[in-house]
Amino acid sequence: MVVEEVRYDFEDYPKYADDFVRDLLKLMIISKLNSTARNAQSKEYFTKLVSQVEGCETNLVKYGQPLLYVKYRGVEFTDQKVASQFVRNGNVIDVTMESVFGEFVRTFDSLASKSDSRVTWGTGDKPDPMFSLLDSFVEAVGRLSSLDPASPNSLAGKRFGVRNAIMSRKSLHIEFLVNGQLNIIELNPARKKKGKAVELLFGSSEEAKAIAALMKQ
Repeated sequence: MVVEEVRYDFEDYPKYADDFVRDLLKLMIISKLNSTARNAQSKEYFTKLVSQVEGCETNLVKYGQPLLYVKYRGVEFTDQKVASQFVRNGNVIDVTMESVFGEFVRTFDSLASKSDSRVTWGTGDKPDPMFSLLDSFVEAVGRLSSLDPASPNSLAGKRFGVRNAIMSRKSLHIEFLVNGQLNIIELNPARKKKGKAVELLFGSSEEAKAIAALMKQ
């Protein structure tokens, strides 16, 4: 296992810290995005979403059953290729990356740090409404990561990671970790009311509740 921790220090450019966290979160989600290839509805919706991410295409992987992941800017991701988490303290962000493939650690670091490789999603004339929900997730996590650490809702100083992002029909289940504790949130834009489109399925931490609450505003 190759483990690397990289510190991104924005003390001299504080306004870029928020942008970096947002871009990193998008990359973390894209790197874990997957769907079964056997369910026609899931496969169709997954393919539609991927087509609206710049530099992204579907990647079929056979693990006993066929699964769809993404190939992003030439990098073929699966849930086993690379894991990443970050800790934010003010304008300093420490990112930990680990993989059995050393090349994937270096590639993920490169994608995270280069402005010309950052994730642009929701492209086209009619972006799928799932991207609005994903944006609200990214914004909620970013906002909580910049809160005073004394707040019970704050993610500052806490290790945050995306473990999985599973497409099931027209719902997306994002599994995320806060200091190693698992939480699962469901996004379903087919539910017209925003309060119903976001549901915390698992996790009772104040941070997870705060993320869901911010997304429903």
